[in-house]
Parts: sequence; structure tokens; C-alpha cells
Amino acid sequence: MDKKANNKTLNFFKKEGFYVILFVCLCIVATVASITANNNKKLSSNPKVIQNEQANAGDVMQEQEKQHEGALQVKTEVLKDVPNIQKVTTGNLTAPVSNSVNAQFAKPVANGLLARAYSKDIDSVVYKTDGSYRTNLGIVIQAKLGEPVVAVMDGIVKAIGPDREGKMVEIDHQNGFVTKYSNLDEKILVKIGDKVTKKQQIATVGNTSLNSYNEEYGSHLYFEVLQSSKNIDPAKYVKYEKYQPVEAKQ
Repeated sequence: MDKKANNKTLNFFKKEGFYVILFVCLCIVATVASITANNNKKLSSNPKVIQNEQANAGDVMQEQEKQHEGALQVKTEVLKDVPNIQKVTTGNLTAPVSNSVNAQFAKPVANGLLARAYSKDIDSVVYKTDGSYRTNLGIVIQAKLGEPVVAVMDGIVKAIGPDREGKMVEIDHQNGFVTKYSNLDEKILVKIGDKVTKKQQIATVGNTSLNSYNEEYGSHLYFEVLQSSKNIDPAKYVKYEKYQPVEAKQ
């Protein structure tokens, strides 16, 4: 009988063993899921656990805010440390340039009187030498023959030769200014390309002008100033007392 019972049991497990094992596994899975769910309920219902989680979340938020504020402070400090930058002219780049140049001129002749003022933008004046009316692009400085003529500023001799006002020297001062000294003596003391310094003698007053050799003020220096290639009034930079004709003195 025992053998028959054992055989029936073995046959049962052979036929139904898979389903038995599957049932056991399902029971184990259900048990584990039930335990896990109960633990989660306990944790979620525990005020201390919730408080701890909220505290941890608050700490994380505070740390993120501190990092954000620190980043903003670093950016602000960097902006404060940046110096003011001004554009500088380099190569073909342009930069704002002041319209006024603080030029300090020496007198082209130490001893002289203003015989004719600048009249480019006023009325033309009469020249007794030839009876013509002409605008005056410079000033006429009455001075003795042989009076030393000097450069009014440092510069480079740009041209030498005759012009409408006689023997002439032109100096480029490398700062936007060019000066011209005319009615000089034939003996010039500099040559084209020479570097000259302020108050360096370049010639002497002569009598080489064809336009004004017979004017009442006599021997003189004709002095022009150009800024940015345009004639301007030299009296802005050199001052002389006004020449008084002989008739006016009497």
C-alpha cells in the first residue's frame, strides 16, 4: 500500500509540480510586496520622517541659493574691477580727436610789430607796391633787415623756395600745424628734411618779396599758420604790438 501511495504522490508532482512551484513563487512575491507597502505606509505616516525629509530638502534649497548668490557676487566684483577703456588710434582705426590743440608758439622774430593783420575771412586790403587788393593769408611783422627768424615749434623742414611773398621756409610740426616764413634773406640756414627745434634760427629777415617790397612799413617777415591744411590767423598764437605809420605818430 505504501508503495502505491508513494507512486501516486510522485506521479502527482510529476504532473502538477510546475503549478505548485509557480504558486509558491507567487506567494513569496505577494508577501514581499505586502511587507514593502506596509513599510512605506509607516514611513509616510511618521511625522519625524516627513520632518527630516522636509529639513533635508530645505537645506538643499538653501545651499543652491547660496551658490547662486555667490555667483552673482563674483560677477559684480568682476564688473567693478574692469577699468574705463578709451579708444586709441592704431593703423587704419579711427578714434575721437580733440578739435583744439594746445600749441605754444615762440615768436618767429623776437623784435617786431604787427604791420598787417590776417584778413582771409574779412575784407581784402590794398598793396601800395602794385595797387592790387588781396586777402592776407598770414600776418606781416615789421622787423629790421637781418633780424633772426626762428622756428616757432619743433618740426621738420618741409619746403624751401620762392613764393608770392619771397624766399620761404615751410615747417611741418607733426601735430596738425604747418608754419611758413616768407620774405627771408637768400641765405637759408636749413635744408629740406632737417629736424628743427623750437627757437632754432632758420634764416634772417630779407627783402625778396615781389608783392610788398615797397610798402610803407618797409622790411618785414610774412608769417603764415596752417592747421589741417587750412590757413588760420597767426595772431591766435603770437602777439605783437601794432605798427603805427609815421603819419599816425605825428
